[in-house]
Amino acid sequence: MFVMIAAGSLLMTDVPPQEPPAGSRLPAPGSHQRRLAGAPRASGGCLGADAVGQPWDESRRAALAKQSGREVRVLRVGQPRSMDLREDRLNVILDSAGRVVEITCG
Repeated sequence: MFVMIAAGSLLMTDVPPQEPPAGSRLPAPGSHQRRLAGAPRASGGCLGADAVGQPWDESRRAALAKQSGREVRVLRVGQPRSMDLREDRLNVILDSAGRVVEITCG
């Protein structure tokens, strides 16, 4: 009995990672790690590149929301945040002076 359990455990650990099915909205395994490690500063699909380096105000939020059709979430550098990936959201990261330092999708 012990041998069968040990063999089953060994077989279960040797499964290669699988890609999501074609057409799936799920990210590829490990993609969130790549996004966090080297996220572009305002990727082309996110819009808002012209806001980077500028002071933030609510009129800019409204303009970004209207232009992108996405919800705008404003965060501060170092602020804890949920890591759920939402395609309908822009993340605007502000420094301590209230200037935009990064805009990411999700």
